[in-house]
Amino acid sequence: MDGERIAGQSAVRSLFASEKGPFSMASPRLFDLGADLYAAYTDNAPWRASCAALAGHLPADARRVLDLGCGPGTTIAALAAVMPETRWVGGDLSGRMLRLAKWRLRGAGVAAQLTRLDALALPLADASVDGVVGHSFLYLVADEHRALREAWRVLRPGGRVACMEPAAGYVSPAGIWRVGRDPRFLFSIPPWRAMSRRHRRYTPASFARALRAAGFGDIRCTPALGGLGIIGSGRRGGGD
Repeated sequence: MDGERIAGQSAVRSLFASEKGPFSMASPRLFDLGADLYAAYTDNAPWRASCAALAGHLPADARRVLDLGCGPGTTIAALAAVMPETRWVGGDLSGRMLRLAKWRLRGAGVAAQLTRLDALALPLADASVDGVVGHSFLYLVADEHRALREAWRVLRPGGRVACMEPAAGYVSPAGIWRVGRDPRFLFSIPPWRAMSRRHRRYTPASFARALRAAGFGDIRCTPALGGLGIIGSGRRGGGD
């Protein structure tokens, strides 16, 4: 057993050391091309748990929630399991991601409205949803402040935004090993870390600043994925 543990940690270390390489800001076409691989790699218990954890940052009575960058539907499926009365709207730039989300959610028995959208100009009315979530999404957006302001706009007073994003700072291979040993999880970490190093990572302070600048209050920042990620959430004022 110890031999297996050491070998597994060595594999994680090797993967983690490969956190290099040029990753460019993804276009819809790039996400289309990588959709199936992304869906396979993120279909694992640690990722699903980090998706479900967003529920703890949303209003308990949220009737309608928007998932930005919904990808292959993993986040909505995980949240629907703990928020069965909520109606879901999933949006993504990638048509292939939306098709995968449709298949996954249909198989899980989850009803959702799926649509192609740009987070910088949401096709939703003001104050039309109770919650906005994003999982490993905001760090890729060219203008995070505009995206958060759009989230604020479509939220009803009292509604909350909650995003799980890559965290700044070092997490050891042993720490990753403690989070999960599913090969799909282990293989997903190096490209995620490389992508976030190129684009954006968050600390509690930087996440709080971004949320505050967009108009949110009651801001909370909590670690996720054993410190690899961070959940930042905030409330749109005016509803009690």
